[in-house]
Amino acid sequence: MLDPGEVPLIYVPPDPVEANAETLRCPSCGTGVSYLDGICSACGQIYCPGCGAGLDDAEAEACPACGLALLFRCPGCGFDVAAGARLCPECHALFVRRCPVCQARILDAPEACPQCGHPLELQRRNLATIFLQAPGLVLLECPQCTAKFPSEMGACLECGQRVCPECYLLLAEEELDCPHCGFHAARPCPACGAQVGMGLPECPGCRQPLCPACGAAVGESDTACESCGTELTLCCPRCKVEIGPDQDKCPNCGLDLSGSCPACGAQVDASQGRCARCGQALCPECGATVGEEDAACPACGVELALYCPVCGEEVGAAARVCPRCGEALDD
Repeated sequence: MLDPGEVPLIYVPPDPVEANAETLRCPSCGTGVSYLDGICSACGQIYCPGCGAGLDDAEAEACPACGLALLFRCPGCGFDVAAGARLCPECHALFVRRCPVCQARILDAPEACPQCGHPLELQRRNLATIFLQAPGLVLLECPQCTAKFPSEMGACLECGQRVCPECYLLLAEEELDCPHCGFHAARPCPACGAQVGMGLPECPGCRQPLCPACGAAVGESDTACESCGTELTLCCPRCKVEIGPDQDKCPNCGLDLSGSCPACGAQVDASQGRCARCGQALCPECGATVGEEDAACPACGVELALYCPVCGEEVGAAARVCPRCGEALDD
């Protein structure tokens, strides 16, 4: 019977969905060792992250099989970090493990890719803490507000902090792919089909409200998702303060939430930019009245398009005549 320390890790091809992921199987216990971090999480067997050879001496400075230095100094804080480690345990620096240009593997923290010379930026990024782990469930603790949430949701439902469901790295709002493990933390918008980051409550493209838990389309006044039952929090579109489902005005900034035209009182769809009954120009973001020549909403500050007062056609700021109906436009 072969000793685990003498058997190299067994390579398994990466999942095509996760372009940067690599999985190795520990020959001692069969557990997956992800991203070549060199340590089996189940049995603790240590492997060289470079060649996959088992290491009997946990204190070894270099791999006896390939000569790889098993420690490198973190450029952010100087802490000695194991080769292949994803994060510095001292300063939470995020190490690039695959060059974004040539896809070369990187096991330390150089300033540029040793293969193609592409500059590598050092980031500091925290991981969400595993609060509870059970078969089929990983419950994370949000580092921002300490709320608990299942990892597959991709975001904290209390504060909205996004997290990679695969490696638990905290993600920025605009990130669709995890910069560490490559997991595609996004799903298509049910309204327009654009890719939307998991956990976001709204599609950035078409502004369709979404359930942050499952990504299904929801109504602006829905208090629960019809698809998964998740309770939803209603927020003021201007100041983002939480509001109740029956409130017609934001208690913080005073924004009218009734859905009525401020000029004639008719029910309107503010996203159309104009009241269908009286023609009053409206901010498509917050529904406040705006002037025909306003370049930005005086209430919420969102930039506005200009429309012809007769036919509603969008026109340029310098246009003197509507290109659709020929109406003369005031300067």
